[in-house]
Amino acid sequence: MFRKNRPLIALPVDDKNLEDVLKKAKEKSIDIIELRIDQFSNLDISYIKEKAKLVKDYNFFLLATVRCKEEGGTDIPDQDRLNIFSEISQFADILDIELKSQINREVIKLAYEKGKMSLVSYHDFEKTPDEEEIQSIIDEASKLNPDIIKYAFSVKNIDDVGRILSVTHKNRDKNLVAIGMGELGKITRVAGFFFGSVISYTFIGKSFAPGQIEADRLIEEMKFYGIY
Repeated sequence: MFRKNRPLIALPVDDKNLEDVLKKAKEKSIDIIELRIDQFSNLDISYIKEKAKLVKDYNFFLLATVRCKEEGGTDIPDQDRLNIFSEISQFADILDIELKSQINREVIKLAYEKGKMSLVSYHDFEKTPDEEEIQSIIDEASKLNPDIIKYAFSVKNIDDVGRILSVTHKNRDKNLVAIGMGELGKITRVAGFFFGSVISYTFIGKSFAPGQIEADRLIEEMKFYGIY
């Protein structure tokens, strides 16, 4: 699934005008659609599966995310989230669950049983931790044996960028997604690949996170640096 010459490009989407967004994504050669189910207007299972099927009809990799409120999502009970993951696993290629979630082991086990990939994520919207803490996050996530480990930190200065990329490079034998959020963190969304980050998140129209680079601009930057 992962490329040796460039990062995969993931586009987070909700259920608004989904087919129009998918058509644009196809034109821009987006690799992964991250279905942000926590942002849906309707959480009925049949509705969610209908949207997931639409994504697969366009032949995208599907990353299913039902983000908890504490990490930028909405207040959905864990049992409901687990049920959504179970129901959507027939369509999803990757299931994303938070490192701090009480259901992370169950979601990873579900992904394994269904022959899907698991992604364990960690978000800090306040700061970038020191190198030791970033390493401890990676180590803790590794113990769960997921296929991908994602961490996103709020970047306040250039030293934050350096720490994110330095620790990522030290752990480049793993499938990592390293993100610096905010204006100064934008460089991680392109340069991160050189340090071991395998996915870069983008947007078309509306950004889901601070510092995301619009799809056309991101691809332009990747071409400039010879990784697209």
